[in-house]
Amino acid sequence: MIPWAKPKIFLSEKINLNKALNSSWISGGNYIDKFENKISRKLKIKYVSSVSNGTAALHSAFLSLNLKRGDEIIIPGFGYLAAANISYLMELKIKFADVNIQNFCLDYEHLKKLITSKTKAVVFIHTYGNSGDIQKISSLLKKKKIYLIEDAAEAFGTKVNNKYAGTFGDIGTFSFHATKNITTGEGGCIITNNKKIYENVNLYKNHGVKNKRYYHIVPGHNFRLTNLQAALGYSQMNHLNEIIKKRKLLYYEYLKAFNKFKNFNLSFQKINKSNNFVPWTLAIYLKDSSEQKRDKIINEMKKKGIETRNGFYCPQKLKMYKNIKKLNNSLHLSNRVICLPLFYELTKKEINKIVNVFNKILNN
Repeated sequence: MIPWAKPKIFLSEKINLNKALNSSWISGGNYIDKFENKISRKLKIKYVSSVSNGTAALHSAFLSLNLKRGDEIIIPGFGYLAAANISYLMELKIKFADVNIQNFCLDYEHLKKLITSKTKAVVFIHTYGNSGDIQKISSLLKKKKIYLIEDAAEAFGTKVNNKYAGTFGDIGTFSFHATKNITTGEGGCIITNNKKIYENVNLYKNHGVKNKRYYHIVPGHNFRLTNLQAALGYSQMNHLNEIIKKRKLLYYEYLKAFNKFKNFNLSFQKINKSNNFVPWTLAIYLKDSSEQKRDKIINEMKKKGIETRNGFYCPQKLKMYKNIKKLNNSLHLSNRVICLPLFYELTKKEINKIVNVFNKILNN
């Protein structure tokens, strides 16, 4: 079986993990500071706070901005729905915005129509590593004094005009899940240039305790990353440029392989020229397909020993989200996107096999 994703663990990860184990600092420890500082320097951002996973990063972000029950928040209708789920749990008033059918990210024009005087925050998801119109959206929200939260879980290392994904808004969040560009197994982080937001994040992720032991200032969580995970992440950061280079190379190998078939019934995400894109997966949009046909392709690929994944579910298709205005593009992508394997150790031979099998199944 060719898996859809697979983490690359280098020798240095094992060395640093053993150092962390031998230090006996397996919960807190110096690797947490080293990991956070490494991210801060790389992304050119003032403050980094590591957390237990990407969803915890989003939850901490919402709490740090003092979002409360009934506050209006806008979230894309296509993308991983972690931000929507946290909003639901916090009883925020969720508005779903449609996405651009070409780049799969939050649509600028639709967003403008949804914003009201009650809008407190907007979440931008860097879907599959792409940043869409993040610059235009960031400028719009700054003028309107609305918080921009970037869910950059799938875009660690992506740049737009030499500025990293996650650094355009008031706060950015990342995931270091095993499928992501760098991994700590589970894990994530929050980044910001705002000291007050950073202090709030650290307060809420640490039981609501600050200086006085056991004295809770706010009802907080335990969202902390362990020293063992940080040792893994710190080592992964040392290989980041190598990982990014390899993921881009694999992406372009895919495009070359698909170009031989010249199939006009499929397309890939549109990447703006200003966007130095780090692909998280190879997402294909099947223009003249349906959900049933797409799912059949997934099953047939599995029979041939190739794991693939469907696109994200549009909230319109989920029972928990009710009374949603029609999101045509999001629904269309939800039914017609298929994601092919992309990971560090994937070979050119395997890519050619995947593409050949895919096209054969598609044409049949």
